[in-house]
Amino acid sequence: MTDRQSRAWLDQEPRTRSLPALLAAASQTHPDREFLRFGTDIWTYGEITDRAARIAGGLVELGVQPGDRVLMMMSNRPEMIASWFACGWVGAVQVAVNTAYKGMLLEHIVENADPSIAIIAPEHIHLFDLKRRPYDRLRHVVILDDSAELSLDQLARSPRAEPHLAHHQDVHGILYSSGTTGPSKGILLSHNYYWYGGHRMAEHSQVTSQDRLYTCLPLFHANAQVLTVMTALVSGASVALDDRFSASRFWDTMRRTGATRFNYIGGMIPILLKQESTDLDRDHQVRFAAGAAAPEDLFEEFESRFGVRLMESYGQTENCVALSNPVAERRIGSVGLPNCGFDVEIVDDDDIPVSSGVVGELVFRPQVPDIMMSGYNAMPEAMLEASRNLWFHTGDLMRRDDDGYYYFVDRKKDAIRRRGENISAYEVELVVNSHAAVLESAAIAVPSEVGEDEVMVCVVLRPGADLDPVDLIAHCEERMPYFSVPRFVDFRDELPKTPTHRVEKYRLRTQGVTASTWDREAAGYQLAR
Repeated sequence: MTDRQSRAWLDQEPRTRSLPALLAAASQTHPDREFLRFGTDIWTYGEITDRAARIAGGLVELGVQPGDRVLMMMSNRPEMIASWFACGWVGAVQVAVNTAYKGMLLEHIVENADPSIAIIAPEHIHLFDLKRRPYDRLRHVVILDDSAELSLDQLARSPRAEPHLAHHQDVHGILYSSGTTGPSKGILLSHNYYWYGGHRMAEHSQVTSQDRLYTCLPLFHANAQVLTVMTALVSGASVALDDRFSASRFWDTMRRTGATRFNYIGGMIPILLKQESTDLDRDHQVRFAAGAAAPEDLFEEFESRFGVRLMESYGQTENCVALSNPVAERRIGSVGLPNCGFDVEIVDDDDIPVSSGVVGELVFRPQVPDIMMSGYNAMPEAMLEASRNLWFHTGDLMRRDDDGYYYFVDRKKDAIRRRGENISAYEVELVVNSHAAVLESAAIAVPSEVGEDEVMVCVVLRPGADLDPVDLIAHCEERMPYFSVPRFVDFRDELPKTPTHRVEKYRLRTQGVTASTWDREAAGYQLAR
């Protein structure tokens, strides 16, 4: 098979690339084929499409029109996928929100996205004070509870809506990234972005209709939405959905679901290796796992023990996946080669390309239309800054070898990544600084024992103030997602700064955790989720 034949999907008519078109086609050609399993529940392609079309009908009855934003806040469950598909079916824009968000961060997202309707799980309703801004602009709140005044099941009993003839360039989703020097940004993603990401992953991972793709990663991120659900949809495969990662039952779940592939984040690899070895370690059908940030020194041990080949890649929500290792020619430690559809380069601070082996910032741009984000919602200045000189700037430092393989080195931007979540240092500092005893603070990333980062905050108190780190953590826990709450607290007399009064965080990162640093985990403080 020639390379062009293997990528025949690139020639698909644009009108076939929208989510309604993909769902309609799949439910007509293989309606009885399994699409989704969650616990003991199994949904066929026909059933999930019918459910989505009926929820869409309910949305229309509530006044939802093409282009309206629908906020969704719930954990991994079939209702999440059905609601997401319903938004696409009616031409609305799904705004999937992290279930750990609260306080100022949730308010910012509701303000920025400006949804007309919210579909939320009952455990989150207390976060939505409908009597004050910005929540008072919601016309309706649909609850995943049969006893609610307006429930999702009520919507699902509506007559089926006709699929909206969405244009492939229309915005289909807004997913929020962590901010770095400012608030979190809403990333506008088109129908074509979802279509391309699904096909690209299916091609790279050699997914067929016989595969079952497992994910426990959250559906409010692009990883699960695009690299699992959309990949299954465009290839006729099925999805095994889980609501959380459990190392102790992971391989039992693989056997029970019959999963053939799964997506991972780096921290999952050492955690799985720490489980007691058994004779069943290779008793499963999984042969392939795709992800990022797996510790390089654990690759061979993981593959030998579990019989699963790890394939590293690199991506952001803005581009989905721009680099990946070829299946037959991977290099351990590398994030791979540029993917079909993208130009990739490494540049210095003046955006001048650097030579092989030289560390610089990774930048990329699309070779074909609408395969990356359409922009940042209501933040044109952020888009202009990220796309200066016609290259999208990732904020990540990399180097490239003589054969064109790329290697992640460090983060240039002021962001922290913990257990698969991107955390805004700016937003951590915003909450810490709101404590009455705090004068200023600086949030930084420090290495974690299981890969990626832990959050550390360096704090300067107001003159004469005293503050127990436990009280500071309790303050943070009430106002930010659990995964953003700092693990380490370091009280200082002052923060190192430049002559223009910018905090020199590289100095703080170099010092890292010291003997005087307070450790939340060592102190036995348990976060509630």
